[in-house]
Amino acid sequence: MSDFLKTFLNARSLKAATKELSIEQLEEVAEKFNKIVGDRRAEHEAEREANAEKIRKLEEYKEMLKADGIDPSELLNLSGGMETKKRQPRPAKYKFIDEDGNEKTWTGQGRKPSPIQKALDEGKSLEDFLI
Repeated sequence: MSDFLKTFLNARSLKAATKELSIEQLEEVAEKFNKIVGDRRAEHEAEREANAEKIRKLEEYKEMLKADGIDPSELLNLSGGMETKKRQPRPAKYKFIDEDGNEKTWTGQGRKPSPIQKALDEGKSLEDFLI
């Protein structure tokens, strides 16, 4: 929590922090603070009313579906065919031996494996590793 909030939320700290302010300055701060609180209340009330309207509409649609003989859960089952398909992994194009002597493969995408890069730096060709 910030130091400002600690001071602002503690009555003694707030009193000490505002001790040097004049009555006029304190009244100006109180007026601005009351405006902020009023605005926040209005926003909160608008959100609450919008949420209540949304719930009312959902209930209305639910009743309409029931009147037509449709179970609302059936709508959720319809979205099952909309799933995205994961693409198949690419087949390996290159074969190489790693530092531990194990045979590995690489698709040709992404960063070059260090044994291949080392061989390329020594003058070999990428075609030398083709499967």
